Amino acid sequence: MKKTLLFLLIASSFTVAKAQYQHDSIKIEHGYLHYYTKGEGKPLILLQGGPGFSSFYMRAIADSLDGYKTVLVDFEGTGRSQYRKADPTWVSMDNLVGNVELVRKKLGINNWTAIGHSYGGMFALYYAVKHPEIVSKVISVSGAGTDNKFQQYYTTNIMSRFTPEDMKKMAEIRSSTTLKETEKSIQEVLVMTPAIFYDRSKAPRFMNNIPPDEMKMVMNGDYFQSMFIELNKLDFGKDVYQLNTPIRIIQGRQDAIGEAVPVLLNERSKDSKLFFVERSAHAPWAEQPEIFFKVLKDFLIN
Repeated sequence: MKKTLLFLLIASSFTVAKAQYQHDSIKIEHGYLHYYTKGEGKPLILLQGGPGFSSFYMRAIADSLDGYKTVLVDFEGTGRSQYRKADPTWVSMDNLVGNVELVRKKLGINNWTAIGHSYGGMFALYYAVKHPEIVSKVISVSGAGTDNKFQQYYTTNIMSRFTPEDMKKMAEIRSSTTLKETEKSIQEVLVMTPAIFYDRSKAPRFMNNIPPDEMKMVMNGDYFQSMFIELNKLDFGKDVYQLNTPIRIIQGRQDAIGEAVPVLLNERSKDSKLFFVERSAHAPWAEQPEIFFKVLKDFLIN
């Protein structure tokens, strides 16, 4: 179960960046908090899933958002912001929100739209609850909702998509005595990626485009395990349903998360809209880019 859950973090549509990103950092108590910006215009903060992935894969969305200032953050303990071992004493939703706030203040941004993928969608909602005056809109892409209850069936849904070859490779990775834990996590991600796609044939070309230097820091399994301790106890749905903040939801129809999570969020939120992308699973921008980006841009404008 521990490692199987990693596939929810999958950055299934890594691409070589098409645009130039400005890389900067902020000095914090333990090292530096790294972040990336691109473009000019209305500001957008893009929050990656995981928990534990670097922000790199969110460039696949940011690259198509011309006319906006897009911001990506390697939360403390992820990506290039790994300066101390991740553990439950400090890895938390509040720490993550604090990271985002540090970057916002450094950039002099008053308010912005939060776009979150997978668990990043949950992070965006939590951020809006904590700072409704700052988050002007939330766009949840294949979001995880407001609690971890969906994990009861998500793992089974993913495992049902495994081929015999996937099962064999996974067993070999988990039984390896030579691979380090970080290496095992990355190898498992590579095996699991096709299972989060509606069309498995679209997975390899994205994963093959991950630059070697990014692959080394793409996932922090310790961060994942540490954050899950809080997530398994967390349910902030009632707080979200009281928000006046517009909430927009884009979900793959065949996402292993299922339809209950986005439908419940849509029905109970004050100002929400839900769009299902057909023939798409956990990475709709990768499987149905024309439809996905049209809906996303409409949601950003309206």
